[in-house]
Amino acid sequence: MKREDESIGFILILFLILPWLLTVIIQGRQACPVEREISIEEYIPAVTASQISWDYDKEAIKAQTVLVRNLLYISQEKGEEQELISQASDFLKRKKMSAQDLVRFQEFQKAAEETKGELLTLDGEIKEIPYHALSQGKTRDGKEILGDAFSYLPSVDTSKDIDSPLYVEGCYFTLEELTEKLRKEYTGFSMDEGKTAEVKEVDSVGYVMEIQIGTQVFQGEKIKELLELPSSCFTVQELEGQIRFLCRGIGHGMGMSQYTAQKLALEGKNYRDILKYFFPDLEIVDNS
Repeated sequence: MKREDESIGFILILFLILPWLLTVIIQGRQACPVEREISIEEYIPAVTASQISWDYDKEAIKAQTVLVRNLLYISQEKGEEQELISQASDFLKRKKMSAQDLVRFQEFQKAAEETKGELLTLDGEIKEIPYHALSQGKTRDGKEILGDAFSYLPSVDTSKDIDSPLYVEGCYFTLEELTEKLRKEYTGFSMDEGKTAEVKEVDSVGYVMEIQIGTQVFQGEKIKELLELPSSCFTVQELEGQIRFLCRGIGHGMGMSQYTAQKLALEGKNYRDILKYFFPDLEIVDNS
């Protein structure tokens, strides 16, 4: 009887707080007989929920919500928004939302409502704003990495990130493992005897721009992807027959560090303060 009561309670919670849209995202439109157009604004809570820790403060979540709105609006202009929505759907399916999760999801709904229509712009143009989980202690300079068009992404201090227990991770590969992983995309790759891995170029804050492995030169972000490293900010050493990539941070290091955003929120900063800290040249405008 107790288990039956718990099930009924869960269903009541489900109907009380789970929006129609969330059901559509997770189960597909066929799960809801009511047909209506869904605006980009309605997808924002689910996409944001798939992009940031659910344990973070509401102001950090609101800052992320504005960045997600920028991303969705730009993606919609390119006709690519469905990829982001599908990723959010896959995330929520894997999460298998509990009653507690459903209650927590309301924070993402509130964040979308309280920032409704707000976008980050430069001279009236909606800008592409990257974000990442954890930096190496300073974010990367957009102009240095991507050129003048991205000069609105300055390098800012994120030394709070160093306190994260996830800040440093060592990733180890034998020469055979390294060769196998790289050959999945570069079939002709070989590791010549006497040549392993050497960082050739880094940016001004230490992220790898170029690395030579064997006789081939790779971009740092490409090696991060191929080897599934947490970050492209790494050093390389050969230790006891293995190659160690010692990585700092999580993600590409550009734009907003979510960890520092959380720390700023805990210090009493609101989402506007957080966004202004990372993007001082951008303006928050209401597009609703």
